[in-house]
Amino acid sequence: MEQEKEMTGQESLELISRMISSARKDYYETGVSSLLWGSIITICALITFGNYYWQLPGLGYVWFLTLAAVIPQIIISIREKKRRGFRTHDEDLMSGIWISFGIAMFLLSWVMAYMNVPYQPSIYMVVYGIPTFTVGYGRHFRPMVIGGIACWVLALLAVYASFPYVMLYMAAAAQLAWFIPGLILRKRYLKAKAQKEHVQRS
Repeated sequence: MEQEKEMTGQESLELISRMISSARKDYYETGVSSLLWGSIITICALITFGNYYWQLPGLGYVWFLTLAAVIPQIIISIREKKRRGFRTHDEDLMSGIWISFGIAMFLLSWVMAYMNVPYQPSIYMVVYGIPTFTVGYGRHFRPMVIGGIACWVLALLAVYASFPYVMLYMAAAAQLAWFIPGLILRKRYLKAKAQKEHVQRS
């Protein structure tokens, strides 16, 4: 009888272990957030580059798109949490990293504007690299690790570039850190979703 109880307990642990393993395998970022920010930063950087020659006053406010993008980002985050239906052990940590990044970017922009410091793309690219590398390293997602390192390399190179060409470095950083990893995540997510639906229909 004791042996039966012991086996039942062991089987319960194995069942829990399989459930956790299944949840981890089922967890895929949709890639939408990475695609959103990769697109927004790339567009803003390229428009800023072009506006150096076009000289259209209205385009000088293009970076306010990054503030507007916060609203769809919140919606995306809420929907993804509902879709997953479970929380991974590191989800709060990853969320904290991105929230800290957003606050740091806001404060950096405000302090530089208040102190009348000229726009420094290299500083922003250094900051871009921190959450990108950290999340990629923590999730064992190599494209983001490479993207984070690319941000730091481009930040160094941008020091020697003059305006507006430094905006091309900024666009490249956004593509390597977020847009390309976002495409990979999206492809992975859609493939996993299709496989899951196929299994459910079987």
